[in-house]
Amino acid sequence: MMRVEEEPFLILRSIGARLRVRIGLIAGVAMVGLVIGYPVAGEGLEWLLSSSFLPDDASIVVLHPMEVILLRLRIASYVGLALALLVFSIDLLRMGSGSELVEDTLSDLNESIIPHVGSAILVVLCSLGLAGMGLLYSFEFVVPLLLQYLSADASSFGLSTTWQLEAWAGFILSLIGASVLVFQTPMLVFSLLRSGTITRQGVTSRRREIWFATAVFSMLVSPPDPLSLLLIALPVVLLMEATLLLDFVLRRLYSQR
Repeated sequence: MMRVEEEPFLILRSIGARLRVRIGLIAGVAMVGLVIGYPVAGEGLEWLLSSSFLPDDASIVVLHPMEVILLRLRIASYVGLALALLVFSIDLLRMGSGSELVEDTLSDLNESIIPHVGSAILVVLCSLGLAGMGLLYSFEFVVPLLLQYLSADASSFGLSTTWQLEAWAGFILSLIGASVLVFQTPMLVFSLLRSGTITRQGVTSRRREIWFATAVFSMLVSPPDPLSLLLIALPVVLLMEATLLLDFVLRRLYSQR
């Protein structure tokens, strides 16, 4: 029987092997996203500048000629990364689409759907829904809260708030991108569970290590301040636990059929 301490290494090896097989496809998808994202980034910047994200007592400045171009490339890279992660999640789910639980679930939805095609459609719809939740979380809560907090903090010292365009927009985009990314946690965890790459028992037995890794991950994808770290890390933990609970309920329901 597999020892629990060996499981994390097997998980990394399995994901790494799958990534090596699909690296060409994933890289191609990322490049397509980069090309598509560049013109979209221009529209996004115009929207940001005209939105309510900019506090009334703050102003935006541009410090060098390439600033706008580099910022648009950064936004486009986020689009490419999101598409690549979506494709990789679909591929991971396809690894486990032959399991009886997944086939029965798809059959209940539509008996005529081919399992692989049905899995891909289900992943896309769920991923888009979770991304929408991440956008809503960032637009309505995270971004306004942090910008108002930073602006008020500067005003408390008698300082005027003048932000560089790249720093201001990059701060907002980091929060939006991190929120969208962390809200994909259920898709990633569920895909790994369905493919057999990880087990629910293995995850629950290593909660502390996973929570620590979540904090490190949040430090990498969010702005470097404690409040941003908390607002990004907390949804990861809550969504992971909710996914484990959902997996437990589905297995119990399936075992009773």
